[in-house]
Amino acid sequence: MSRASLAFETSGQSGALALGLGDQLIEAAKLPRKKRHNLELMPAVAALCEKHGVAPADLRELYVSLGPGSFTGLRIAIATAKMLSLTNPSLKLVGVPTIEVLAEQHKDAAEHVAVCMTIKRGTMYAGVYRGGQPLIEPDLRSSEALLADAPRPLAIVAEVQTGIEPADGITALDRASIEADAAITWQLGQRYAGDGRFTAPADLLPLYIREPEAVTLWNELRRE
Repeated sequence: MSRASLAFETSGQSGALALGLGDQLIEAAKLPRKKRHNLELMPAVAALCEKHGVAPADLRELYVSLGPGSFTGLRIAIATAKMLSLTNPSLKLVGVPTIEVLAEQHKDAAEHVAVCMTIKRGTMYAGVYRGGQPLIEPDLRSSEALLADAPRPLAIVAEVQTGIEPADGITALDRASIEADAAITWQLGQRYAGDGRFTAPADLLPLYIREPEAVTLWNELRRE
């Protein structure tokens, strides 16, 4: 059998998987229910692999969306990836930043695409891309700073309101349609694996740009 590979995309509310053989994507499938990554992920992996005659020992690469995104979804996917790598020593892991998935997914929306994530308290984790490649590296910045630096024409990709209003050279994608696609996670994972960008299981960690809200509130209470 050709080299089998999986992708986990659990950065959003609706988790998804993608299965490939060699350099061909075979199927991408959403998890049955939203916000149920902890209950649905492994049964979905087993069902997808069984459907296409792939045994656990056939898996050679696993591509994991790292976030930013769902705190629980990311932790579940990464813990599952580590567990699978322990049971299958031939399985190699590749971490894929979710912002890069969204940039690739929407690269044709405009000549320049700004992906904006974890928007809170006047700042966002944002980067600007052209053809899926970074022009302005992602970092925490304000909308004003983003607009000052970003070239035009510019499409805004964000799941929530950014405060950036459409204007000459600036468009905003429909927020309801923006969620990372497991097929794109698989595609980028293949590309990064080809470049040798593998990660040891112990080093595979979720990308959290901000501390959890509960930690922030606790620290604020302690300072009062």
